[in-house]
Amino acid sequence: MIREVDVSVLRLKRLAAAAVAAMTLLLPGIGQAAPPGVRELSIGVFPALRPLELIRAMHWLEDAGYKVSWHDFLQGIPPEAAAMAAGSIDFGEADTSGIEQVASHSPGVMWYIADGAMNYVALVARKDSGIKTVADLKGRKVGGVTPNTAPTAVLQLALAQAGLTLHDIQGYNIIGPSQPAALERGAIDAAISYVPYTAEAITSGTSTLVTTASVVYGKPWPGGGVIVRPAFAKAHPDVVEDLLRYVVRAETMLREHPQEAYKALAAGTKTSLKNVSFCYTEGLVKPTAVLPDKAAMIAQATVLQKFHVINVPDVTAFINELVHPEFAAKVVAH
Repeated sequence: MIREVDVSVLRLKRLAAAAVAAMTLLLPGIGQAAPPGVRELSIGVFPALRPLELIRAMHWLEDAGYKVSWHDFLQGIPPEAAAMAAGSIDFGEADTSGIEQVASHSPGVMWYIADGAMNYVALVARKDSGIKTVADLKGRKVGGVTPNTAPTAVLQLALAQAGLTLHDIQGYNIIGPSQPAALERGAIDAAISYVPYTAEAITSGTSTLVTTASVVYGKPWPGGGVIVRPAFAKAHPDVVEDLLRYVVRAETMLREHPQEAYKALAAGTKTSLKNVSFCYTEGLVKPTAVLPDKAAMIAQATVLQKFHVINVPDVTAFINELVHPEFAAKVVAH
C-alpha cells in the first residue's frame, strides 16, 4: 500500500518560467547567461557530497578568476533542470538516475558531461524496528517511497529480489531531509534515500544500514554526475573542459587526501564531519572516474525503464543523446 505518493514528474516547460521568476527575486544576477569571453558562471547544485560541492567549498573556480554564482536546489533535479532550460544556470550536478529521469521527459535540455559519484542511495531502518533485511520490510512503514522515482526503483529492485513488491509495504512520501527525524520519532520503520540523510539517521544512533544501491544492483550504481546547458557547451567548450579539470581535481582529492576533502564537504554542505566520513568510509558514496561510463548508464537506465521511472523507445539511443563524453575525454587525455 502506498500513501501520499501521487506525485507526477514535474514538466520542465511548466517549471521554467516559475524558476526564473523565483530566482530573479532570490538570487541576484541569475537568469543572465555569461556572454562570450566573460569568465562568469552560474552553477546549480543539490547540496550533496559530490565534486561540485567540493569545488565550491575549496573556492577553486573563484581563485582561478571566475566569478561564480552558486545556486542551491533543495528539491533536486527537476527545478534545477528547469532553470537550465530557462538559461538561468550553465552547469549543474545531480543524481545520475534523476538526471536520466528528467531527461527522458525533456530531451535536449541538458548534456551529461561527467560522472561524479557511485552508489549514493541506501536503505536504512530504525534500530528497534527489527528490520535486518529487505524481506523484513513486509507490512512495514517505509519513507522515501514515490513511484516513478530513482530511489524507489532501487527499492523495487530490492523488494523483487525478496519476492515482494511495493504493495507489500506501507510507503510514505517522506523526503530525505525529513527522514532522520521521522525515523527517530517512530513515524516510519525504514527509509530509502540519498546521502547524507541516510548517514545522518545512522550516525545519530537511531538507525542501521540495511543495504545500498550498489549491493542491490550487484555492481556499482552510478550515483551522480555533472550536466551542462547545451547552448553554453557549444559556445564555450573551453570553459566546459576547464570546469572538468576541477572535477578531476576534486575526485583526486577525495581519493588521495580524503580527510581534507571530508572537512571541506562538511563545511560546505552544513552536515557533520562524522556524517561525511561515514558516507565515504562505509561506501555509501564513492569517488569515481570523471569520464562518463555510457555502458553503466545504459544498464542503469534499463533498470529505470523496467520500473517505469523512464519511458523511452530505445534506451541506448536515449543515453547516447544525453551523454557527451567528448569534453571529459579531452581533459583526462592530458
